[in-house]
Amino acid sequence: MKRFFPFLLLLSFSTGFAQKTAKTNVLLIGTYHFNNPGFDQGKVKERNILDNENQEALEQITAKIIKKYKPNKIFVEYYFSEGKRLNELYSLYKNDKPFYQSDTIKKDFYKRFYSENEIFQFGFRLAKKSGNDSIYAIDYDEVPIRFDLLRSKLAENKVLNYADYEAKIAELSDYMNFCLEPKKLQEVFLRLNSPKQYELNKGLYISFLNRINQSPDFFGPDLAAAWYKRNLIMYANIQNQVSETDKNIVIIVGAGHAAMMEDFIKNDERFRLIRVDQVF
Repeated sequence: MKRFFPFLLLLSFSTGFAQKTAKTNVLLIGTYHFNNPGFDQGKVKERNILDNENQEALEQITAKIIKKYKPNKIFVEYYFSEGKRLNELYSLYKNDKPFYQSDTIKKDFYKRFYSENEIFQFGFRLAKKSGNDSIYAIDYDEVPIRFDLLRSKLAENKVLNYADYEAKIAELSDYMNFCLEPKKLQEVFLRLNSPKQYELNKGLYISFLNRINQSPDFFGPDLAAAWYKRNLIMYANIQNQVSETDKNIVIIVGAGHAAMMEDFIKNDERFRLIRVDQVF
C-alpha cells in the first residue's frame, strides 16, 4: 500500500492545482473614443454613436457578447481612484434613473462625455444587460509622458527628425480613420482590433520613439517606458479586481491601450485572451 501513496498524493495535488488555475476568459475590446475628445496624438474623424444605426449595433454587439461570454465583470477606462463615483453613476443607470443632468453641465466636453463616451454607451449597457451589480474602473494617467519635449529632442537627433514623427502619426491617423469608415459598428471594432492596428500603435513606440536614444537622458526609451508603465498600471488594476470565480470578463479601452494589453493577457497565466473576431 505504501508504494501507491506518493502517486495518490501527487494525483490529489495535481487535481487541486488544476481547479485553482482555471483560466478566466478575457474579451479585449479596443475602441475609438465615442465622444472624440481629441486628446490622442493622432486625430480621427467624427462618428455619431447616438444615431439609430449605431445604437442598434450596440444592442446587437452586447447581445452577442452576453450570449457567448456572459461577463462577470466589465472593466472601463475610467479613473481607478474614482471607482466609487463611477459605481454611483452606474447604480442610477442600472435602476433606469438619469445618471447625469445635461442642463446643469456647462462645458460641451462634459456634455458629450456623459452622453456619448464608450464607458456609458457600451460599458454601462453591457454591465446592466449582464446583470452585474458593479462596473470596474482601471485608468491611471499620472505617469509623465513628455510629448511636449519631443520636437526639441528630435532637433538634437542626428538620424531622426520631427517630420519623421509627423509621418508616423499621419500613418497611424490614416489607418484609424480607415477603421472608422464602415457604416456597421461591428466592422469598425473588427478593424480597430486587427493585428495591423495593434502593430501600428505599438510600432510607433518601439520602432520610432525608442530610437531617440541620446545619453545621458535616453529620452526615447524613457518615453516608451512611460507608456508601458501607464498600461501596466492599468492592467494591474484589472488583475487585482479579478477573482478566481470570474469565468468571463470584458475590457473596454482605447485601441492604443488594447494593443498593449493584448501582449499582457497572452503572457498572464490566469487569463485566456478572447479576440473580438471570435465574438462578433
